[in-house]
Amino acid sequence: MSTLFPGLWPVLPLFPACEIKVTQPPGTLSPEIQTEASHIWAKACEARPELFNGCVFSADHVSRTCITGHWTEYRLVLAQMKNPSLFSKLKLNPLAVTGLLRTPQGYVLGRRHPSSVYQGNFWQSPPAGSIEKREASDAVNLKEQLLAEAEEELGLPPDSIEVSSPRLIVRHPGTRILDVCLYMTTHLTFDAVETCWKQSGNTEYDQLILLTDQHIAQWAKRPDLLPTSKALLNCRPVL
Repeated sequence: MSTLFPGLWPVLPLFPACEIKVTQPPGTLSPEIQTEASHIWAKACEARPELFNGCVFSADHVSRTCITGHWTEYRLVLAQMKNPSLFSKLKLNPLAVTGLLRTPQGYVLGRRHPSSVYQGNFWQSPPAGSIEKREASDAVNLKEQLLAEAEEELGLPPDSIEVSSPRLIVRHPGTRILDVCLYMTTHLTFDAVETCWKQSGNTEYDQLILLTDQHIAQWAKRPDLLPTSKALLNCRPVL
């Protein structure tokens, strides 16, 4: 990966026609790894009973033109996040989508709730979330994944948003999460977006703000803005 954030958050530009290909998962895990993952999952569920062990996508190989990987359990991803030493056995690179949503007035940023499992209190560009198996098909559709996140997190109907092709992929240090980044536009005003978010009842973010063009340089320097969103702002299309 090339990098906009040397040594921290590697960034790779993607070709617009970049494909996601699903392959078969690797072999079965040892009883010891299963036991460790189950212990971590049980402890996490005690603290957050709403956790759901869904089916999420893990990348095995990434290039500018193609990402290949397999479906796995979220509990295994969480186990690796909580205990990074498990990577040598699990080798999971969870794939996520992150959008940068532009309204007629500017961009939308959200602050992750302090109680979030990951990156609480940090600002990012919503929507964002793990790639989940939402249909019976094994295929991965990045735009549909991002639109589903926009509806879940912000209460925005899919027909109110236009989504670009994938532009970047950013790797988180430590957790090895890979953010596939896309640009989004809506005809809705920021006030309308904020109203939809409040009505949705989603608590992933505790605050939304409007980021106008004249304040982008200032926000790009803030340590509490996640580097994935910084990369999206730095590489945003010229309007």
